[in-house]
Amino acid sequence: MEQCDSEAEFLCQMFQHIPQELQHRLLVMTADHSEDTMEHCKLLLLLLHRFPQTISTHGPRLVETLLTAEKHSHPGRAVNGFRKLLACDALPLLGNAPVELNPRLSLRLLCKAIDFYLAYMQQPQDNQIQHPWDRLFQVVELIGKKLEWELSNIFSLPWNRDTFCERLHQYAIAHSANLCEEVVGRQLLMCSIVVLLRILHEHNALINNDEIVYCLVEAFGECIHSPTEPELKKRKRDDNAGIVVTSDGDYNGNGLALAVKLWDLLHSSEYLQRETGKMIQQLRLDSLLNSFLTDLAMYKGVHHEVLTRLSQEPGSLSVHLRLASTCFLLKDYKSMLEYIVLVIGALSTVPGKVSHNLIVPCTRHLHYLTLARFPVIQYCCRLLLLAIKEHFSLPGGVGDLAIGHALVLMQIDWPQEASTLSAITERIINRGSFSYPLFQAYVICVDILEELTYLWTEHGGGVSLDIAAGSGVLQNRRIATRGADKGVREEVKQAMRRQAARDGIDPLDELLQKFIINEKAAILHSLIIQ
Repeated sequence: MEQCDSEAEFLCQMFQHIPQELQHRLLVMTADHSEDTMEHCKLLLLLLHRFPQTISTHGPRLVETLLTAEKHSHPGRAVNGFRKLLACDALPLLGNAPVELNPRLSLRLLCKAIDFYLAYMQQPQDNQIQHPWDRLFQVVELIGKKLEWELSNIFSLPWNRDTFCERLHQYAIAHSANLCEEVVGRQLLMCSIVVLLRILHEHNALINNDEIVYCLVEAFGECIHSPTEPELKKRKRDDNAGIVVTSDGDYNGNGLALAVKLWDLLHSSEYLQRETGKMIQQLRLDSLLNSFLTDLAMYKGVHHEVLTRLSQEPGSLSVHLRLASTCFLLKDYKSMLEYIVLVIGALSTVPGKVSHNLIVPCTRHLHYLTLARFPVIQYCCRLLLLAIKEHFSLPGGVGDLAIGHALVLMQIDWPQEASTLSAITERIINRGSFSYPLFQAYVICVDILEELTYLWTEHGGGVSLDIAAGSGVLQNRRIATRGADKGVREEVKQAMRRQAARDGIDPLDELLQKFIINEKAAILHSLIIQ
């Protein structure tokens, strides 16, 4: 091998010392007589690199050879040796040279390059092509200049997704009257699609990496209005408030909002909408755009479309979680519970941490939830809690059951739901009693236990607590505090102490997992009121 290398080096040095004109003739002659098409194309490329003045003569011929060879050797395959030479070597050379290219051919070559780089980036990286996005942008800039596109200039700028989106929108506004004209609409279409795909590529890499996977869900907003603010002003402010996107990671997910704006831009005229559809087919972008289109429907609040799209996907933790979220928004609580049970039964072993971003002051709130045990259980508990809250005020056992379930569910991220506990204790005091047969099995949070214990003291209102026994000496007995003698009261205190002793000992994630799966029927009873 070393002998071959030294021999090749010797021949290269010898070639360097041959007169330039002879080098030129040798390369042309060798290329013309080569029977191997790939070797022929590589020799022509070497000729063009070494003698740039020959690009106008041999460049178009090389392009034609590469297109023909690919058609016969690799039909339907975007990543192949001939396409690689075209996209990575031939087009940058032609773009920088004063070569006239037919506009139709230029567009065809640009589509070939986009198709190649997208397909290349979707397969396992072999590092043969460094910085593929930058190289694709270089091709867009060079071909764009050949086509006299005004937008070609932005592709020479350092990549910044906000800047690129802003420039595309400025161009669309400046040419809003001519978006149906081929030269205006075509460049806006091609440039916007390339920028959109780069944004989505980066966005997906940030929300699905080797360490953490995120799932986009509809989270919860907390509208803050001044009581004296006029209703019309409130409504106007809500309309303009927009959507807040948050995350539990460093990346805030703003790539989604930019992608949605670009998608809207690509559908802002009949011409753009029609041609975007054609480009998606031509570049085979359906699979690339599939998850984005589901996120888009969620972003737009088109819940029935989200439901349809998710129902067509293979069942997974993230799909079931998003189906639960969508059913909650459609107030289909029975289906929501079914999906939550599927989610809880397939939790990750990665513990994670509860989120502190599930509620923010806004009109609508989307959140990238970490697909780990605690954040997923927390989110499911929050969905159930919000659905159950509607039934707190119902009379008798139905209201008590709803309140009891809420006490269990709010433990996962206590004290985030402290305000809900205040509302619950107020209702219990107003009723004068509270009965929950699952209390001893599932309520262990010290703060909640202390609050309830206080309620049945004279100072707390002397509320009657009717709690079914779960174990030990209280088996087969009911604890009722109203009118109870001293012995029973002491028994209740002991029972509460035993409950409190489990706080920090019993894993909350396992407790709530058990509650949701084992008590599904009881939970459903407080969700679906006949």
